[in-house]
Amino acid sequence: MVRRCPQSGIDGNFENPPTSPHVRPELVSAQYEHEHETNFDSAEKSASAVSKFHTHSIPLDMEDIERDWDKPVAEAGIAAKASVIVRVGMLDLGAGTGSLVTAIEAFDRGLKPVVLEKMSWAAGNSIFASGGIAAWGTDLQKAQGFNETKKAFRADMMKVSQNRADPALVDTYVENIGPDIEWLQKKIGVKFAKIRSLPWPLLHRKIPVRFNTKGLKLITDNQYRIVGVECLTDDGLKNYMARDGVVIGTGGFSANRAMLCRYMGGPLSRLVLRGSQYVTGENVSMTEPLGAMLVHMDQFHCGPIVENTHANPNFVIDAGTGLDVNCQGQRFMDEVFTYTQKSMATATKTKENKAYHLIDANWPRSEMAAKKFLGMNSEVIIANTPEELAQKMGLKPEVFTKLFAEYNKALADGKLKDMNPPCSLKDPKPLNKPPYYAFPFQGGITATFGGPKINSKAQIVSNEGVPFKGLYAVGNAAGGLFFGNYIGGSQLGGATVFGRIAAADMASKHKNA
Repeated sequence: MVRRCPQSGIDGNFENPPTSPHVRPELVSAQYEHEHETNFDSAEKSASAVSKFHTHSIPLDMEDIERDWDKPVAEAGIAAKASVIVRVGMLDLGAGTGSLVTAIEAFDRGLKPVVLEKMSWAAGNSIFASGGIAAWGTDLQKAQGFNETKKAFRADMMKVSQNRADPALVDTYVENIGPDIEWLQKKIGVKFAKIRSLPWPLLHRKIPVRFNTKGLKLITDNQYRIVGVECLTDDGLKNYMARDGVVIGTGGFSANRAMLCRYMGGPLSRLVLRGSQYVTGENVSMTEPLGAMLVHMDQFHCGPIVENTHANPNFVIDAGTGLDVNCQGQRFMDEVFTYTQKSMATATKTKENKAYHLIDANWPRSEMAAKKFLGMNSEVIIANTPEELAQKMGLKPEVFTKLFAEYNKALADGKLKDMNPPCSLKDPKPLNKPPYYAFPFQGGITATFGGPKINSKAQIVSNEGVPFKGLYAVGNAAGGLFFGNYIGGSQLGGATVFGRIAAADMASKHKNA
């Protein structure tokens, strides 16, 4: 998918994350999420700002994905494995998008890459991505009538990061994403829109992928050049040496509770994990001892999730009507917040990191949403009266009798913004039509944005700002490209852009050696 837009993927925006590359989630239709604006102190402003980022989308062929998902990689079409292969970790650490793109480019430039993956499958966050890439000015977009300029795209990249992203990295992304989209199509065979899928060319390149190989420590020579990685394998410790360089493509540290607490504080360390449980911060633990400059370590993307079932209630809490309450039945945020903002508020303003979205039959999708949740064995509380709803949640009946009456009166009087906290919904509906529903959700973490800082050549730099010789980072293992939030699809795009750049830089040094 080439996009300047939200994530596509799972029907109704419910997620059922795979536990391995061969466990297929429900891929039914293209429903779109909003992946922007986590600063919930400026909800109205951010809501209008975000809308302009959601205009350009060309989806992958979902039929091909659904048909081939369960096939072995060697037999599947490219679209089915885009979330595993062009997801993806010359040594490459981590079998993720950035790593495999780097390996492919390095191979085609005459190097001999090896991909090291600590698990027995490609276990990073890319398997949870819907496969979109944020871009501008591509033929795919022009064919659908979208003719955005480079200047406008760059401005949006900076705006969504609150102008805190590294301008040099943003410029590198903007300059390279168009040619890289063409490379993905012509050289790799990635299928966008309705183009027929092709066999996965990586298979014909014979690039070794070593599974069950966990990187522990980077190896340096007497000139402090990175020349290899000490790894833990099924056969014990083993050193993998690298003539041309080491690329860290392990993702961030979203599954490392100690690091989340260290860099983000206690409340945010309680966020429920929405992605891979194996993204545990090797990008930090392996580079920090060398003196790598760590940036944006307190930045991440979050979203709602139900911990026990991994149901994703995005479209429920973004319904544009209803109330959000804590476990005591009290409102604690403005309902106009986007789902990212609601997730952040839930994690930081409730002691349980849990909230409920209260809605009734005035919302036409309420019954369907309830069936979806129940079909995933996920909790939904349904009642015929506000009093019954409160009782089923373990609250006194008058809690919701009072709350609903207050809300409905404020709505009728045009004074929703006078409530505490204010309710700034654009087209709210009354809560007076049974049945009534309570959908639970928790604040969840999708990915972290912090890590060792890279330059425009994907080289990791030291605390003194000097690039390490032979050390690179790509994808979410690198820090500097994102801050606060990102344009949907730019994470996979960034992994592609800087993966190819890292390989090109290593190849140029190889030829000059």
